[in-house]
Amino acid sequence: MNQVLRDVRSYFLLLGTQFLTVINDNLFKQSVLLLAVSRQGQEGHLQSMAQALFSLPFLLFAVLAGDCADRWPKRTILIAAKFAEAVIMVLAAAAFWYGALWPLLGVVFLMGAQSSFLGPAKYGSLPELSTQEGLPRANGLFQASVLGAILLGTGAAGHVAESALPYLALGMTITALVGAGLAMGMRAQLVTSPPAALRFNPLRRLREGWADAAKRAGLRPALWGHALFWMVGSLMLLAWNEFLALDEQGISEVAVSSGDWSIGLAVLSVFMAIGALIAGQLQRTAIRRSLVGFGSCGMAVGFLAASVVPTEPWPLFLCMATASFFSGFYLIPLRTLVQKIPPHHALGATLGTSQMLDFGFIFFGAMLRPLLTLAGVDSQGLLGFLGLILLLTLVPLMRHLPPQVALSEGAGADEARSS
Repeated sequence: MNQVLRDVRSYFLLLGTQFLTVINDNLFKQSVLLLAVSRQGQEGHLQSMAQALFSLPFLLFAVLAGDCADRWPKRTILIAAKFAEAVIMVLAAAAFWYGALWPLLGVVFLMGAQSSFLGPAKYGSLPELSTQEGLPRANGLFQASVLGAILLGTGAAGHVAESALPYLALGMTITALVGAGLAMGMRAQLVTSPPAALRFNPLRRLREGWADAAKRAGLRPALWGHALFWMVGSLMLLAWNEFLALDEQGISEVAVSSGDWSIGLAVLSVFMAIGALIAGQLQRTAIRRSLVGFGSCGMAVGFLAASVVPTEPWPLFLCMATASFFSGFYLIPLRTLVQKIPPHHALGATLGTSQMLDFGFIFFGAMLRPLLTLAGVDSQGLLGFLGLILLLTLVPLMRHLPPQVALSEGAGADEARSS
């Protein structure tokens, strides 16, 4: 383990904090999305609106959050974000108690704001806690734990009665406080060269971050490829939940309960976790472009197959399990490149730029879904659309990513050297 990690204790405390965070995020968000789907006929595209409101804070605050992660110890930001999460969950309990969906959507926005500051701090901590050669495996284990938490959070959401949601939110408040306690046990990292000032100007900072990425070979395609992954994943989630939407006769596309369908969604994360762990193990010495292409093709095959199979639970699940497995091969190399290529002093800013792009793409996807619905694209058609996007973007992504980036290079290499 010492060959992978510099600080074993802090790494596993971070892992525990992230695990509890992701359980809360997914349990809360999926509960809101299922409420939105149940009222879809009454109040329009509420599910897309909830997705957009969760994404919007990342557009507004992600680069600022990256600067904060460069200016202050990441442990400090983790602790502050977890206490903020506890307060937000109390507000969620009140919104659930009154059964008001619109105030609940406001809480979704606040949860997104809290998560936007958490992201650069947690992912920026990984290069500090792991060795250069061990970074892909540290990422793989980290992602696997994330997906295990998604399994628990998402799987539980469909089994909670609406009347029990206020008490669930209070339980998530306690979970957030436990996560804060774990973060407090981490060793504080020194800040070597903080930015001169914090500035709130999202579009300007995004332009600056994108321009800075152009100076580092391979960083731009890694950033937009990573963002594309999260847009595809967010639209997949919407499509999955839409299979439960009731038509005018009160019949859903898939004859299954919301609880069982949520468990199916959660189990998909197990397949992604397996792919992520294998991808991390395959990158012991270098980050290889070929893994990204392999993952992209596998995801596309799964999505395209899901668009033509009968609308029955098992055929749909098996197709989506295939896409989920290959998604780990796509995500882990790109995430490791985003962490590996920037110099150490600019890592937080780069991760802020990456997070802003990720959720910019998610926001775009949430806004695109109602337009696709108007064009007659149903749940299965949306999955086929995602498969085509992956195939169409494969060539430019493979063309601009470096074939290989050695992990033995010094931290924060200014250039990604190709083999």
